[in-house]
Amino acid sequence: MTKHSEFVHGTCQQLLFSPKGGVEGALVKMKGAVVQVSVPPDQGGALLQMTRPGRPLRVLAVADHSPKTADGAHPVFKFESFADAAGQAIDGPDMAPGHTTVKGIVGALHFARHGEPNGVILETGEFIHLRPHGMVTAGLDIGSKVNAVGDLRMTVLGTRMLEAHRVNRVDLP
Repeated sequence: MTKHSEFVHGTCQQLLFSPKGGVEGALVKMKGAVVQVSVPPDQGGALLQMTRPGRPLRVLAVADHSPKTADGAHPVFKFESFADAAGQAIDGPDMAPGHTTVKGIVGALHFARHGEPNGVILETGEFIHLRPHGMVTAGLDIGSKVNAVGDLRMTVLGTRMLEAHRVNRVDLP
């Protein structure tokens, strides 16, 4: 039996988390029914950049008909690639270490344990960690526009956190 990709598209209903806190998939409402899209561990961050609950999600995936999913509450698909509106494969966000980009406007400053500014919180709630010396180099303040590149992680609240290596085209020490 040959496995073939299907165009899975609809509205993200819920993100699914691994026991270690990573993103391992999403529930998607598609044509009135809920289906699950499971992603490999190295694609969880990319899934976060492509969707959130209430937003669209389009992927190419293979139906998982394994014995483990036979008694599941809904059909399960294994992620293959992100897709455009026409169902054609596209590259997702670059999740290689040091290459994730977060953009936005500074809504608040973040402070280290001893009171020095060490990062910013964007209006979206995302946290960009710069360390105190990075804050001095970047010169950010409330209302500043930010384009930061670095390593993406999640906070315990489930919001994105970027350990920045570059801010507004300036490499951080």
